[in-house]
Amino acid sequence: MKVPGRRLLVVTLLATGWGAFTAYRIWQAVINPPAVWQDSLAYQAVSKHPLFSGALWSGTRSPLVPVLMKVTGQFQHYALAQALLASLAWGALALTVSRLVPPGWREVVMAWSVLGFATAPLVVQWDWSALSESPSLSVLALLCACGIWLVQRFTWIRLAALGLATLAYVGLRDADIWTMAATGLIVLAVGVYRILRGAAVGPGSLPKMVRAGWHRTRRWVLVGVVLVAASSLAGAGAYASHRNVLNIEEALYVRIFPFPDRVAWFSAHGMPEAQDVDAQARATPAPSITNAQVVGIDFSDPKWAPLKNWFSNHAMTTYALFLVTHPGYVVTAPFDSPPLTFNNASGQLSFYLPIGHDPLPVFETVFAPNRFVVVTLALLGLAVGTGRRILRKSEWWFLIVFVVVGLFSMLLAWHGEGMEATRHMLEGDVEVRLGVLLVLLLAVLGKAPPLTGPSRGDVDSTVPEPVAVPGGAADGLFVPLPTTDTREPTFVASPLSSTDVPVEG
Repeated sequence: MKVPGRRLLVVTLLATGWGAFTAYRIWQAVINPPAVWQDSLAYQAVSKHPLFSGALWSGTRSPLVPVLMKVTGQFQHYALAQALLASLAWGALALTVSRLVPPGWREVVMAWSVLGFATAPLVVQWDWSALSESPSLSVLALLCACGIWLVQRFTWIRLAALGLATLAYVGLRDADIWTMAATGLIVLAVGVYRILRGAAVGPGSLPKMVRAGWHRTRRWVLVGVVLVAASSLAGAGAYASHRNVLNIEEALYVRIFPFPDRVAWFSAHGMPEAQDVDAQARATPAPSITNAQVVGIDFSDPKWAPLKNWFSNHAMTTYALFLVTHPGYVVTAPFDSPPLTFNNASGQLSFYLPIGHDPLPVFETVFAPNRFVVVTLALLGLAVGTGRRILRKSEWWFLIVFVVVGLFSMLLAWHGEGMEATRHMLEGDVEVRLGVLLVLLLAVLGKAPPLTGPSRGDVDSTVPEPVAVPGGAADGLFVPLPTTDTREPTFVASPLSSTDVPVEG
């Protein structure tokens, strides 16, 4: 077979895989009436506000789901829009990762693996619900693609694409604001450190060395600024509406108020009515083997007015201080038994599937195995990649840190909400699994760099980074850290059928 014929075959297989994936996602979105949860109605209520109103963009919910609902008009159309967005986003990621390996059958394996992963029930089942999970996972795929593009070759257009993807990501779920802000601050700190370090050890004058350091490492700084700026913009809307207050309340109900020593710490740091909280805990049913104790507060009772005011104005900063000063608790609390969550469907995401509908469970087995298999695959990918010197590739490091950010996202989501912790950790879970899959595939299928030649560090230290040239092209020396991730939908016993809910078209 001639080379052009082989290329045509590869392109045909890639297109066929993407077409089949698109058809499957659309079918899954329309095969059942969309699930309308309690929070679906809350998103819809926000979507009724005018497009350019503060109530929409800085209201009681993250803005982009209500905006998408405003555009689509009906829950059925919203479900279809989620499937189409998933088709485009995961298709873009599949095409991107297929370019990381030598041309030929390896491209097909890479692309089809990503599409197969996005076909697993862990990912595809959310097309059925009128919530934020499906569009958020689609934008996560776009973020991964943008990160790979930027690592390969830094241009202003690719930086702008990363910024837009980040804005969409943090505009869908408030928990992602903190993930992206922390990632951006780390990237920014690395860039500033490299500039100052170069100035301190350089042979020239301080101003000259600072300018040289900026020219060499400004890309780190620019990426950090973009991530922090996007997160700050979304965070300003969340802060203005105080929409995170309820999340903090529910976290304290199950993780702080049942424990007198923790209540005492919060009391020492300004929380009022600690004695009343302890009395409320004693009057609350004790934890069982499977269910944690939940000490809820009825803020309609005037006696709790001081505590309610504290939650509105000081609870978030005090809770953040508690987490920072108790790192042992931060790491170990998610593994307590019984789990320190409530209304969590026993940690089973299958609760959110329609009854009697299980989308291709074999894909769940292959692409979303249990955590022990994921850890084994991660170690295998690291070992193979190290042995084949794939670790010299910047894309490799991006994917590794992508996994680390996913772990941080899961930890942050768990501590940020007391209800439905498993679902709120979904983005981080998908991020870790996707990153591990790509690390392993790149380790096995990627082309090993030559044994000789300068290392990336040597090149960075001797070749200044060029200013953007006409057309936005630049070299691929930049190695950034990755990007990855409100009141999220309230858990209810079962969804309402969209036909039971009056919807204005």
